[in-house]
Amino acid sequence: MQDIFHKICNLENGSTLLLENGAIYHTYQDDCFHLTGYFCSNTATETENVNGKHSVAIFLKDKKDIVIDGNGATLLIHGKMTPFIFDGCENITLKNLAIDYARPTMNEMHVLEKQGDGYLLHIPDLYPYKVEDNTLIWMGEVTKNGGRYWENSYKNEQTLSMYFNPVNQESEFFPREAGDKFPSLPAFERIEERGKGELFVVCKDKNAMLPVGCVIQTRNVVRDETGGLIQRCKNVTLENLRVCAMHGLGILAQFTENLHYNRLDCTPKSGRTIVSLADFFHFSACNGEILIENSDAGGAQDDFINVHGTYLRIVEQDVEEKSLILQFINSQTWGFVPFYVGDWVEFVKGKSLTPYGLATVKNVEMLNGKTVKIWLDGEFPKAEIGVDALENATRTASLIVRNNRFLATAGRGILVTTRKPVVIENNYFEKVSGSVLEMSSDCNFWFESGRTKEVVFRNNRIVDCAYRYEEDYKPVVIVNPVVLDENSVEPVHGSLVIENNEFIQTDGAGYALRLEYIKRVELTNNRFNREYLIKKKCTGEVFEKDNAVV
Repeated sequence: MQDIFHKICNLENGSTLLLENGAIYHTYQDDCFHLTGYFCSNTATETENVNGKHSVAIFLKDKKDIVIDGNGATLLIHGKMTPFIFDGCENITLKNLAIDYARPTMNEMHVLEKQGDGYLLHIPDLYPYKVEDNTLIWMGEVTKNGGRYWENSYKNEQTLSMYFNPVNQESEFFPREAGDKFPSLPAFERIEERGKGELFVVCKDKNAMLPVGCVIQTRNVVRDETGGLIQRCKNVTLENLRVCAMHGLGILAQFTENLHYNRLDCTPKSGRTIVSLADFFHFSACNGEILIENSDAGGAQDDFINVHGTYLRIVEQDVEEKSLILQFINSQTWGFVPFYVGDWVEFVKGKSLTPYGLATVKNVEMLNGKTVKIWLDGEFPKAEIGVDALENATRTASLIVRNNRFLATAGRGILVTTRKPVVIENNYFEKVSGSVLEMSSDCNFWFESGRTKEVVFRNNRIVDCAYRYEEDYKPVVIVNPVVLDENSVEPVHGSLVIENNEFIQTDGAGYALRLEYIKRVELTNNRFNREYLIKKKCTGEVFEKDNAVV
């Protein structure tokens, strides 16, 4: 791999790097690019990754017109790593490459059978472990110094556990026991090793249950790496990638203009059930066009696509110098410059999400990782300090999602909050546990902005989705901006068109469309195999035509 590092470091603008056909490039966490200062949206907190450290296999900075052609090769990661970082680049293509982990950071074990007062479990060879003091400890690979890249107990404040049923392709969270921060495996009273990869366990709580026939998935929740980072770039293409495993967040693009993802296969490798512990394709404060097409995604513990900006809370306002001091509030989003000179910004009411002023940025100063000061030119309305927020209205992208397959996931399908046009068409959704389309916007919890103006959802096929909701009518589409002002009736979102889709539910449940604070919804020429209903709150016109329940 050192030869490849050398070639990457010496790539000149306009060049192509062609890897050896079918080769396996082993890259190690302790022998790769080690970077600091890369702060990623929706990832690690200030205490989890103080300096924005990342171990990286492929690193390009301030390059133009570069093609990295994997030529059918595999990048095999040892340890924890962000496979690629593109920073400040233009016209970059990464293609024809497989990305995998020799030892994925997600752990899997199979519940074989119930035996007396306990359960027989099988752990595949891919997932090293040890049992110490009656505790199951997952282990990473051995480092060059003889230690382990990482170790993680089966149950602690940073561990989350789910189980996946390979028969019905559904995922469920374990219930929390007393003291659990996240859904977690029940505590074991006794662990007995009966052979290689074979454990017999007895739960402390005699009412606890391990689902026989299911695969238990456990992971550390800290997002200290990503599946890839594209930052401050323009015109980036990912094409024909086989992504078998990611750590932390999935592929993250932030402050990037124009992204094209084509023919990505992000589905579980044979013998596995999971690819990513968080969102697959995450876009924060991007602009231009995002195009995702002809791709497959399945095996996640979170959402497939999330497109949003970041609301920063207004904590000080100086009318005389027309300046604001703003703070990142979500603990997993911080450290990066959220505005650039010339960007348009919009004032937003924190409780109603109502916009009330538009200005341009004259200057920006980062005061620390959580606080930024900006000076504005244009409207400067009086803000409610500690409540209202600012959104970067320039760094918003149009979105096209077409001809993709979205398969089993414990999360949702597509989350979108962008004011540019959105078209989601000709896709197949099956066993997405949450909604297949969700439009939120939120100034108080995740702080993911903002409002949408025009969303079109058409010619899609939706099969057995939103099953995690214990309701008779499954909410496959949700519009739910987080409005905390009980007196507000102003719409947050603009127009949503749902047309020519086919909705199929095989468990007897119906369908629901949850519509809140949206100006107009058009539901036309859709086919449902069960009854559907519309749940409305502060919603304007809902136009229905030629829908059929068949």
